[in-house]
This record gives sequence, C-alpha cells and structure tokens, in this order.
Amino acid sequence: MQINISGKDIKLTKAIKDYVYEKADKLSKYLSHFNPVRINIELHSSGRGKGQPRATVQCTITVPDAVFRCEETAGDLYEAIDIAQEKMENKLRQLKERFLEKEQKVNKASITSFGHIDAKDLKKLIKKRKRFDLGSPIDEAEAIVRMELLGHDFYIYLDKITGNQKVVYRRADGGYGIIEGK
Repeated sequence: MQINISGKDIKLTKAIKDYVYEKADKLSKYLSHFNPVRINIELHSSGRGKGQPRATVQCTITVPDAVFRCEETAGDLYEAIDIAQEKMENKLRQLKERFLEKEQKVNKASITSFGHIDAKDLKKLIKKRKRFDLGSPIDEAEAIVRMELLGHDFYIYLDKITGNQKVVYRRADGGYGIIEGK
C-alpha cells in the first residue's frame, strides 16, 4: 500500500504524518485483496483571515478498476482527518459487503437510455478538458456501484456488452439514467 501525503498552506509535521498513517492503516483491512493500492491525501488550511481557520482533507484511494474519494472540512485538521477516515471506511465496507454478497441489486426500470447529445451546443460551456483511461469494460450495475462509491452524480465507463462509452447518472427522482451514443 503506497501512501502519499501532501499539504497546501500547512506544515506537515511528523505528528500529522503519523496520525494520517495511523488512520490509513485502519483502512488496510478493506484493501487487503487489492494490489496495488495508492492512497493520496491532501491537507489544506485556510489559515487566518475572515472567520475561523478551516482545515480540509481530500482523500483518494486508487485500486485496480476503482477509485474512492472523499473531501472533508472541519475547524481542526485532526477532526477533518477523523471524519474523512470514517467516510472512507464506510465506502470500503459497503464495497466489501457488495462483493461478499455477489449480488448487485439495480432497479432496471430506473435505467433509461438517451440518444446522442450534440457537442456543438455544449462547446461554449466547456471550460476544461480531461483525458483518462476508462479501464476495463463493466456492466451498468457495476458503473452505478462505482459512481456511488465515488460520491459523484455521474460515471463514464466502457460497456461490457457493446464496448461503447456510456455515462450513468443519478436522476432527480432518485433513479439512474444512462447516456449512450448511437
């Protein structure tokens, strides 16, 4: 397990690093069947200024074919680290339970297919482009699980059956939708 700790506007003391390693070690029981595992932890401090000083912890865990992420802000750095560790532990526990049950219950009626969206209409809205590897092909149910583990509203993936890129997203009514090209 590789752990990277970085800080912005904060001095990373030995005590802070030891505390982060201790908290990351508690997550290892959920990550033992993954290889390799990378944990990136970014610590930010708003410093002094208007209002109370705030500390933010961003934690990203990367394992083969999955990424888990959380971000927590609190008045104290140690408190933010504790909250982030608890949230990551909950996400990893949910994943472990899903794998152990070998059963992914997805309401197929809530998955809706949409046609192609014309990129010309969206061109003026694009502020940033990002390229990344979509990993190995997965099915819709696995895409929904990964989206939920990331805590995002959408997830881009390669479909296991067609090999096409698809986007699964959370609908306002609580269901899920799928966007796929023709």
